[in-house]
Amino acid sequence: MSGGVFRNGFLGKAVAEKGFPMSAKKQVFVFYYDRFAEFEIALAMLYLSNHAIRTVALEQREYSSLEGQRFLPDVRLETIDPAKVDLFVIPGGDPTPFFGDQRLQRFIASAVSAGGTVAGICGGADLLVALGFLEGKNCTGNALDPTNPEILNRAYSGTHFTNENVTTDGSFITAKSEGFEEFATVLARRLGASNRQIPVWNADWLCPVEGWTDVGNSVKVSTSKFEECNLSLIIFGTEAMLVDTGYRKEEAQRVLSYLQEKALKLKYIVITHHHEDHDANLGMFSVSEPVWDAANIGEGLTLLLGNEKVELYPTPGHHAKGDISVLVPSEHILIAGDILYSCLPPQLCYGAKPEILKKTIQNIADRHFRWIIPGHGRVMTGDAMTSMALSYIHTLEERLRLVAENHGTEDDLYGIRLSECIAHPDWMVEEPAIDLHRQNKQELFTKCRNPK
Repeated sequence: MSGGVFRNGFLGKAVAEKGFPMSAKKQVFVFYYDRFAEFEIALAMLYLSNHAIRTVALEQREYSSLEGQRFLPDVRLETIDPAKVDLFVIPGGDPTPFFGDQRLQRFIASAVSAGGTVAGICGGADLLVALGFLEGKNCTGNALDPTNPEILNRAYSGTHFTNENVTTDGSFITAKSEGFEEFATVLARRLGASNRQIPVWNADWLCPVEGWTDVGNSVKVSTSKFEECNLSLIIFGTEAMLVDTGYRKEEAQRVLSYLQEKALKLKYIVITHHHEDHDANLGMFSVSEPVWDAANIGEGLTLLLGNEKVELYPTPGHHAKGDISVLVPSEHILIAGDILYSCLPPQLCYGAKPEILKKTIQNIADRHFRWIIPGHGRVMTGDAMTSMALSYIHTLEERLRLVAENHGTEDDLYGIRLSECIAHPDWMVEEPAIDLHRQNKQELFTKCRNPK
């Protein structure tokens, strides 16, 4: 697309169609000028894509970015009511021509006075400093760059320079160029997004989206609002396998609508284990084959879906009547059911068998799956998912052992916090995660004191 002329929204529209959830729409304005650095704000625009984003410049003309692409702003600055600005973003680049621009200075002052937030990254932070807005405030930016003009160095001398990637002080957010990812997250949070609403680009996990999250080429995952419970569709050719049926009716309806829309035949249903959040909707589906679960797969079973093999095998330790996992060999994807979670700690209580569960998770870890779809929470790589679970179990057992060796009581268990044992405490579904952790502590502590 290099060399084309773009209007704001082409990226935002594409991402919005993927379903990234965000908060209620706010008014976001992005300032264009010659040779602005679009890469520094691209991720921020992605994170803010469900808000009302418009681009603005001092003149209604074409602007070329530092990367060589050409852009047309939506509106001129003078046409915007500053009182309606929720967020004004100034990208990096070389904004020195505007260091004394009174139009821009008056606009930013009015926007801030009306309660808006102004954010500058790299050269954008320099511009806010040069215009006098950060005098006496905490800020970051490129002050240590020896190529900065003397006027800018003098201006920064009146600020409290933090040297952090991103710094927030009241209505102003400033960032270094290398802090563009953190900058995007801070802006999204300023406009009301929660941790779970912010896409995370990491090779170890996939951020769930509303509707269907694509895992590889053949698996689609629907994540429920009920404790982030997952059901999965495996599709090869015109045939589909449904793994777990969900708890709420709208979850089943989403599957049925998708099957109809894509003209797919539902050939198999697999239930990883018989808890309501995984099998309550079973009666809403019909297949000619048996419903496969721990009771009828024996030591394992291979099924043909389209022209591909799908394997079912026991992975015990969670449910008293047995658990099974589903493997898609062609893509090395495992659908693990409640043997593994990413938004809850491993379940070592409520009828689970911790020693068997640990062995099962270790066996899964040894196979280094490309992706694992847990019973609850986001999809992760096999190594990251199993490491998270095993680390929690090891850490909790070690802490409990120390309490028991020091003749502690159950009152001492309160000091063993979930956030100290789990790799991603910010991913946890708070109430059930805390309850599960509490029950894990109590049951395992009882076994520590009474090993027989």
